[in-house]
Amino acid sequence: MPAAASATVILSGGPVSPLPVEVGARARWGGTGFEAVMLDAGTQVVGTSLNPVGSPVWQLGQPHAFRLFWNWTTGALTWQIDFNRDSSFGAGETASFTRVARIGTSFSYVLLTANSRTSGANSNAIDISNLRINGTNLGSFTADSASPSIGQFFEPDPLGPRFRSIEILGNLVFRNTGGNGAFQGERPRMQIDFVGAEPVPEPASWVMLVTGFGAVGAALRRRRPVAAS
Repeated sequence: MPAAASATVILSGGPVSPLPVEVGARARWGGTGFEAVMLDAGTQVVGTSLNPVGSPVWQLGQPHAFRLFWNWTTGALTWQIDFNRDSSFGAGETASFTRVARIGTSFSYVLLTANSRTSGANSNAIDISNLRINGTNLGSFTADSASPSIGQFFEPDPLGPRFRSIEILGNLVFRNTGGNGAFQGERPRMQIDFVGAEPVPEPASWVMLVTGFGAVGAALRRRRPVAAS
C-alpha cells in the first residue's frame, strides 16, 4: 500500500555527524541481478538475491522501474524492479521480508548512493530518473565519467516530521560506455538507505508516559477552581 506523504521531501545536506545506515536495498548490474538487504547499524542481518542466473536481465540503455517500500507498522521492506519492462512488478521481481526489531521505526533521512565505473577496459554509467519519495518528485541523478559517484540525502520539509512509511519510485538505467560489457571488480550499483533511526518507545516507556499524563491530569483537576453556587 502506498505511503501517505506527510510532508514535502527536499534535498538535504544530511546529518551533522555520521549516523549508521539502518535499512537498505541495492541494485547491481550483472548476472546476479539485484538484491535486497536489511541492515542493522551497517551490518547485513537479513538478505535475499533475485535473478541469480541472469534471466530476465537488465536491458542496457533502457529504463527499469523500481519501487522500495518500508512499512513502519509491520517492519517489512519490499524491493521491486521491473526487469522485463512490462510495466508491472511481477513474479520473480519482488522481494519482501520482515525484520521484527524494526517495527515502528521512523527515520530522519533517505540516502541515495550510486557508483559507476569510469576507467579500465569496460566503463559504465548509471541514470536514475523520475525519483519520487512519498509523492514528491525529486528529479534525476547520473553517475558517469563527469561524476562517478552519487551521494544525496533527502529529508522531510518542514523539518520536524520524520519518515515513517516510505515509498520510493523511479527509473534506473545502466549504460555501457566502453568495452564489451564484462565486469572488473565491484559491479556498478545503486543503493537506497534509511538513516537516523528512531525506534518506538519500549512498552515500559509507554507505561511511564501514560502514567505521567495521568498524574498531570489529576493535578490539573485538583487545581481547577470550584464555581460558586
